[in-house]
Amino acid sequence: MGCALKTLDKDLETFPPPQSDRDMFVEKMTSFVASASAREQHEKLDMMHKNMEKQYSDLGEYFVFPRKISVEEFFIDLNNFKNMFQQAVKENAKRRESEEKMKRAKLAKEKADREKEEKQKRSQQLDLKAEGDETGIMDGLMEALQSGAAFRRKRGPRQAANHRAGHAVTNILAKELMP
Repeated sequence: MGCALKTLDKDLETFPPPQSDRDMFVEKMTSFVASASAREQHEKLDMMHKNMEKQYSDLGEYFVFPRKISVEEFFIDLNNFKNMFQQAVKENAKRRESEEKMKRAKLAKEKADREKEEKQKRSQQLDLKAEGDETGIMDGLMEALQSGAAFRRKRGPRQAANHRAGHAVTNILAKELMP
C-alpha cells in the first residue's frame, strides 16, 4: 500500500494536463496524497498489520505449528479441534452418567439380595422356633406379630384338587350306601 501511494504520487507528477474542466482526477488525487490523513491511515494500517503478524507468529509458537501454514488453515484446524473437544466432553459426560446408573442398579440389587437373605433367615428362625419345644410358642407368635413377620408370610395355593378328590370319594360312598 505504501508503494501504491508513492506510485500514485509519481503518476500525478507525470500526468498530462486535464482535457476538460470536468476532469478532477489530478486535483482530487493530489489533495488525497498530499493530505496527512492518507499517510497517517497508511502508517496506522501498516502498524496494525505488523502487530497482527507478530501475534500470529506468537500464536504459532504457542500451538507449535509450522510457519508455512496459512492463517485460514490454522483457524480451520483450531475450529475442528474445538468441535472435537466439545464432542469428547459430551461423550465423557454420557459415559459417566451410564456408569453411575449401572453402579446405582448394582447397589439396589445388592440391597434387595441382602433384604431377601434377612427375610429368609427370619422365616427360618420362626420355623425353628415352631419346630422346637412347645414352651415358647406364644413368645414366638408375639414376636412375629410385633415385627410384622407374620403379616409378610405368603399363603400357599390351596389344595383344591385334593379337596375335590375327597368329595368324590364321599359321593361314591354315599351312592353305594343309598339304595
